[in-house]
Amino acid sequence: MKPLLCQCALVLCCLTCSLAQPTVTVEGLLQEMVDMERLSVPPVPGLECDQQSSYDRASTAPDRPDWFANGDAGQFIRQEQHGERTEYVMAEMEGPGAILRLWSANPDGGGNVRIYIDDLETPALEEDFLALTSAALPQFPEPYSGRRSLGANLYFPFPYQNRCKVTVDRPNLYYHVGYRTYPQGTQVQPYSMELLPELRSTMDRVGAILLEPAEPFTISGARRYDNEVVIRPGQTSALRRLSGPSAIVRMELRVDVPPEQLFAALRECVLTISHAGEATPAVWAPLGDFFGSTPGLNVHESLPVGMLQDGLCYCNWFIPVPGPATVAIVNDSEDPVKLRLSCWLRPMHRSAEEWSPLLFRAKWRSEWLPEDPQFVDWPMLEATGPGRFVGVMQGVVNSQQVWWGEGDEKVWVDDDTFPSYFGTGSEDYYGYAWCSPLLFTHAYHNQSIVTGPGNFGYTAVARYHILDDIPYQGRMRFDIEKWAAAPREYCCTAFWYSAPGATDFFEPVPVDERRVRPLPERFRVKGALEGEKLEIARCTGGTTQIQGLWGDGFSDATHLWWLNPGEGDILETKVPVERAGRYRLVLGLTKSWDYGIHQPLVNGADVGEPVDLLAAAITPLRLDLGVHELQAGENLVGLRCVGTNPEAKPKNYMAGIDYILLEAE
Repeated sequence: MKPLLCQCALVLCCLTCSLAQPTVTVEGLLQEMVDMERLSVPPVPGLECDQQSSYDRASTAPDRPDWFANGDAGQFIRQEQHGERTEYVMAEMEGPGAILRLWSANPDGGGNVRIYIDDLETPALEEDFLALTSAALPQFPEPYSGRRSLGANLYFPFPYQNRCKVTVDRPNLYYHVGYRTYPQGTQVQPYSMELLPELRSTMDRVGAILLEPAEPFTISGARRYDNEVVIRPGQTSALRRLSGPSAIVRMELRVDVPPEQLFAALRECVLTISHAGEATPAVWAPLGDFFGSTPGLNVHESLPVGMLQDGLCYCNWFIPVPGPATVAIVNDSEDPVKLRLSCWLRPMHRSAEEWSPLLFRAKWRSEWLPEDPQFVDWPMLEATGPGRFVGVMQGVVNSQQVWWGEGDEKVWVDDDTFPSYFGTGSEDYYGYAWCSPLLFTHAYHNQSIVTGPGNFGYTAVARYHILDDIPYQGRMRFDIEKWAAAPREYCCTAFWYSAPGATDFFEPVPVDERRVRPLPERFRVKGALEGEKLEIARCTGGTTQIQGLWGDGFSDATHLWWLNPGEGDILETKVPVERAGRYRLVLGLTKSWDYGIHQPLVNGADVGEPVDLLAAAITPLRLDLGVHELQAGENLVGLRCVGTNPEAKPKNYMAGIDYILLEAE
């Protein structure tokens, strides 16, 4: 790796100048996007970070029956008329503040997005929502903008002094708007498009770090210390005893064990960081989970932590050491573990009276969630403050053919009577969409493993709040919903900063309860040709992709998903037949709340009547198409879109082919 020391020095120099000014600027906020040290600064009273989203407004209180309602699209504050144009208000905030993040699952469903700042009648920004959040505009390139595993994201600051309003001109949108509110009296330089040319050099510097977050951009002025040890089963190795005031600004880990021992080594060995004067470690997490993924080594590069192809695990969190502290690793596995841990330590050159940082904390928990109750608010963090929540890695063992992530995130801060954050789905919180099993990596979020097929098996996702950290003064609770009935295991590593002596709800997990859970056999329809594995012969409209499914009865937990066809469009797959003859043909289809009406086709001919695939929930359909004379070699089986049910919400024409089954007569 090549250190980005010059870039780091420039960013830190600009940051120092920015912090000396009381005025919030776009440039200063851009610099915060890679400022790891800022996260350890105690938040001032009145500083908040919140989210407005399209969550189902039927969710009003935990003791109400609709708390887990799931109609999360098209929910707006109001609609307004601007001449002949209707605009739908997604978010409205009182300043001083700044928008920090936009996300959508269907940005093409928004049309133009407009950001109105302060008292201006003309939007400070007006762009096509899809282009803005998919890196299609030169003003907002990667890594600030991008479509990742179907989720559209924009991490870019839009500050405002008095108020802000965000609108779109189409109604069926899933969306998040994340923003920060400053204490009253804070001076803000409002965003305008005219500022972008003079910000280009800062955007380039910050963007270079975000594009290569594995580079050691934090190590200027730090000294490196290396430890190479073999830790025997049951042994604790104190790898580094530290004195303050100083800070760990980077750690690198290499684990040298046989491949068959890797799962156990990374889950059953625990990293701890303990500070004098605190009764419990500030950091207690399995090695792999601390470095951002589970189980095993899964390649991803995010700004705080990551794992590289060559097996290097890195950490860029700023870890204050105001006084004596110890870094240790406990080996609870059944085998010796050889590892090398490198720490970069920077002296702070300040007295204890001058420097009173928040302490960095990272802790892990897991739980097997049975079939009942169907809905659960599963806490990933409960802590006292003051502090800042800065991210979470969540691992899932999905033991059945069920989409695990329909549940929303809910963040309770201080005296909230309703969550400051109320999301639209677990994958939406992590910045992707539509249950997509596609892997992605970014400085702020990732999906580093999905064993599949679909979303079956092991999954690890993460999101890091570097620019959009969530400050709190008294307490914080972060829940993620377990939604739907199927059993699964959740685990998480929560990352946050809090004052010395602050408390949390974590307890050390015995090794018997944290071993990686083996996966059961998946359900498959015997003899079926899986739809997601068939070659597509023709698709005249819309797009296709492989999607994981939830619910019993789906073969191999996956189907061939046909998105956004129009009336008259045809999707045909190539079905191989070894010998010519008469075959009973069974078509396994998917039904859902926004699916269309489709005519089955066999070798270009209509078979039976059109099938309405509308259903209140995602369910399988076994459709017997009767007996057909099929030729040896390739035959064509597919669908023609003929319309949609008026009850479909939103109005779509989608379909899914789960499998095709041929039974010789």
